[in-house]
Amino acid sequence: MNGPDQAHAAISVIIPAYNSEAYVGEAITSVLEQTCAAVEVIVVDDGSTDGTSAVAASFGGLVRVVSQANAGCAAARNRGVRDSIGDHLAFLDADDLWTADKLAVQLALLEGDATTGARAPEIVFGHVVQFRSPELPVEAVHLPEEATEPIVGHHAGSMLLRRETFDAIGWFTEDQERGDFIDWFARALEQQRRIVVADEALMRRRLHVSNMGLTARTGPEEYAKVLRRVIERRRAAQRDAGTGPDALE
Repeated sequence: MNGPDQAHAAISVIIPAYNSEAYVGEAITSVLEQTCAAVEVIVVDDGSTDGTSAVAASFGGLVRVVSQANAGCAAARNRGVRDSIGDHLAFLDADDLWTADKLAVQLALLEGDATTGARAPEIVFGHVVQFRSPELPVEAVHLPEEATEPIVGHHAGSMLLRRETFDAIGWFTEDQERGDFIDWFARALEQQRRIVVADEALMRRRLHVSNMGLTARTGPEEYAKVLRRVIERRRAAQRDAGTGPDALE
């Protein structure tokens, strides 16, 4: 690890993986090549039927493989958190990549600048650059092979946070096929967590057939479920505070 602050930071990296044999090796390599080393890399094989576990296991003791019956990405992330030991948490989807300085940049921001007296953030994101996987037909997405402009990365894979912050916000919601991170992030906003986004693009998001929504049909319903939960939590908070229309009932 580099620098005095990084010397005592134990970062657990959790990679949920389902039938990711083609990509998970690249994802793991991008974690192992970080300038700020993680204390552990946990690949949670979520009931894959291909060689995902074998690829992850081929890295030897550098990577720990945890297997479970297929339960979805949220459940795999939660399983990784339960099995991890680090006091900082980072997540990476098995088909995405990090830049080499991702953890170092975010950890520096998370530790804050003691000389300014400003409160350090609780969650740090980085920008995301999307790229088209070579096997994805050009007509499937209007994007060059490598996009040049990053997008704001409120994405689980572009995040670093302390375990105590994660514990306070709570687990990823496991009863949704999609939208679990949106729900988690909404809870972070509701709790008014201190969130910053690094200036740099720190994650590369791979666009390929299975993550383009070309096969999923439940997207609108899943996102509507997230919205309903946000509204229900807001109404409950208003009732508890004695404000809002329900307070008159």
